Amino acid sequence: MDNFFTSFTKLLKNNLTIVGTLRQNKPDIPSIMKPSKSWELHSSEFGFYGNMTMVSYVQKKGKAVVLLSTMHDDKAVDNSSQKKKPEVIQYYNKTKGGVDTMDQVVSNYTGLRRTRRWPMVLWYNMLDVATLNAYTNLGAQHPDHMGGASNARRLFIKELGKELVMPHMKRRMEGTPKLQKPIIEAIGRCGLKKDTATTQLQEDIRQEGQRKRKRCAICPVSKDRKASS
Repeated sequence: MDNFFTSFTKLLKNNLTIVGTLRQNKPDIPSIMKPSKSWELHSSEFGFYGNMTMVSYVQKKGKAVVLLSTMHDDKAVDNSSQKKKPEVIQYYNKTKGGVDTMDQVVSNYTGLRRTRRWPMVLWYNMLDVATLNAYTNLGAQHPDHMGGASNARRLFIKELGKELVMPHMKRRMEGTPKLQKPIIEAIGRCGLKKDTATTQLQEDIRQEGQRKRKRCAICPVSKDRKASS
């Protein structure tokens, strides 16, 4: 897995091992494992703690990639190649394709927004991954869905979004007597039309409420406060 998902505490309890990258700003990474300009190119630094192995590999001068593994427990390095990659990195490169493909596909149509609230970051990612999984399952069951259009996933996300908000729009349309006309028109553009008689009744109620609003007889005239009679 990549650095967004790497976590091991609960997985080890279920006898599941992982191999994943770590972000450089993680406080769990010892300072000795972080990149330094004094390190030689293609050199590796290993750290061990219990069932965990951490390796820092210098892929470019002054830059290093840090990986965490609960599957490997030694300092195995491929000395037959010029880059001398650790076995942990070689295993990661062979099995990381699914995660990288998911990241690439999700980035094309993402709902991610800039925020400083970390729960929202997780929520945005959950929506992106769930949407991609839904689209993948639909494509597997119905290969001819949307006629093989080049923007089929974009159309699917648009259709899915409308289906998710439709129940809320129906409740709002039927349960709000004084719904403003621009909102009714916006909901109508999403394909939800309201009964003409009901819409006219809402408009009459709204206009009647506006006609009955007069200046408050108790408040000072200078404040010019309005109140419904």
